[in-house]
Amino acid sequence: MPEFSQSSFSESPLSAPVPAGIGQRLANYLVDVIIFSVILTFLLVLAAPVYPLMQKIMAKEPFSIMDQLMVSFLYGLYMSVMETVLKGKTLGKYLTGTRAIQADGHRLNAQSAFKRGLIRIIPFEQFSAISFPPRPWHDRWSNTMVIDERKTAQAGKMAAERTTEIEN
Repeated sequence: MPEFSQSSFSESPLSAPVPAGIGQRLANYLVDVIIFSVILTFLLVLAAPVYPLMQKIMAKEPFSIMDQLMVSFLYGLYMSVMETVLKGKTLGKYLTGTRAIQADGHRLNAQSAFKRGLIRIIPFEQFSAISFPPRPWHDRWSNTMVIDERKTAQAGKMAAERTTEIEN
């Protein structure tokens, strides 16, 4: 699968970004939630002596609203950090060949990644992705989109070829 070079996401915007499909978006979400859950479980085991949430989980006690908010906040923070550090990618996006970018085609910046993460905290936000094409709130409200890198590269190559033909 062709991967974008670092220069593809520098200062120049993509000319023909192709949005990721609903299957790719669902796969991204499932992989990222599973990885987040594993990391959170590991951290909660380490923090169990000082933070009683792990003790509640092990005892199968119901979570308080504060515990649920804390987990939601940590998920949003995790996604923000991943998309900032990995330049619009998460581990799920690596597996599906997708990337989050600014809606204008520029590389995702830290501010937009943080907005995306905060918006993910909103209850039932995941259901906003049930549309065709999928455009959840964290895309719409942060003015970003998730693209299929392979299809975007092909579309960009075809656009460049057409431009060359027109110039000749």
